[in-house]
Amino acid sequence: MEARPTYEFYIPSIYDDTALACRIYSLPELYFGGGIEAESSGRKPWTPQGAIVAHPYSSLGGSYDDPTVRHIVAELLRLGFTVGTFNLRYDEASYLGVGKSKGKSTWSSKAELQDYISFVGFFMYYLSNLYPPIPGSESFDNYFSLAPVLSGVPATRPPAHLLLAGYSYGALLTRYLPNIPALLGRFSNVLKTSTEAEIRMRASRLAIVTTIDILSRPLHGARESSRSRKGKAPEIHNGHATVPDTTHQDWSEEKNAHIKLLQRPFVRKEKKNSWPDQQFGTGPYDEDFIGRVEIPTPKTHYLLVSLLLEPISLFCTGFRKLVDADEDRLDIKFLYNTTLVLHGEKDRFTSLAKVAYWGSEIAENSEGRFQMIRVPKAGHFWREKNDYLDLRRSINLWVLGWLNDETKSN
Repeated sequence: MEARPTYEFYIPSIYDDTALACRIYSLPELYFGGGIEAESSGRKPWTPQGAIVAHPYSSLGGSYDDPTVRHIVAELLRLGFTVGTFNLRYDEASYLGVGKSKGKSTWSSKAELQDYISFVGFFMYYLSNLYPPIPGSESFDNYFSLAPVLSGVPATRPPAHLLLAGYSYGALLTRYLPNIPALLGRFSNVLKTSTEAEIRMRASRLAIVTTIDILSRPLHGARESSRSRKGKAPEIHNGHATVPDTTHQDWSEEKNAHIKLLQRPFVRKEKKNSWPDQQFGTGPYDEDFIGRVEIPTPKTHYLLVSLLLEPISLFCTGFRKLVDADEDRLDIKFLYNTTLVLHGEKDRFTSLAKVAYWGSEIAENSEGRFQMIRVPKAGHFWREKNDYLDLRRSINLWVLGWLNDETKSN
């Protein structure tokens, strides 16, 4: 069954403010029985686990609607992940353009890598602010404003797991991503007028919209209590706190306001990197910055499907290095984070032998964290029905493997 996006919206790219079309896929039932109810009954708090899937080359028609991308999304959603996808920039004059994102494709891929980093930053702040406060608690009303964002209140529930996935060109970009602590550092302490600040604000707005949607649904398994007004504290039944019935509260005005702002383009009030003149003692001052928030690094995992390597990858980067790092430093993150490389034995873009040679040294030194799976008869585009079944089965077994290992260790 094909997954349908829960939310569609835009964020600006930190490269040049280009509007990027984005999607979030989530299952509301993930928040019930482990979210609000768990917190109110004293059980272990629910923490989200998120995944991002990057799509193939934009100039050749790649987008978040790519069939292989959608199969990966559907499988990860079925495994309990909140999944995010985004469209890279594209040339509007080309009929092969991707969806609704703006801008223009670059032949160096430097802008596209920054597009990806923009969405990772957004996604992490979104997940970290996704946990809804208990109705009636002191933080409940405050949550629906942007006060926590502006003041730098720490994230309520940083995600337990972050899976960064890419298919084809998307896998190439995933390989070139900086490590997560360095990536998140770009968003932690930023000027209010910066693109990074706008991304954080939009992440918080979507978290508020999600929370409203959660609270507007009947809580699965919750004991029936009298319908209460906004602000009423949880009631106690048999020693357990029961969350007030919020399904009939009208948050449509707040929700619509946030959705409207998520759909508008970002218009910078000042030039990019425009700081007050320090020479004459005019700043920057503390009030020029949005509240500082440092999100704890989640357990990070990587999924590379049909990875592009040289020489074909050079066509995507203008025959230049995408980042100023040698190959060994670039791939260090795969040594210390759980990684799966899925490759078809009939891939004509990058041969299976080349991928196996590239990954052999990493696998040898990763203490089992780095795995490669050869999929018989599959090509680069995973066109046959059985190809998709093999793809999804491999992802399923791999994810369940490290989730089960973590459960045993706890």
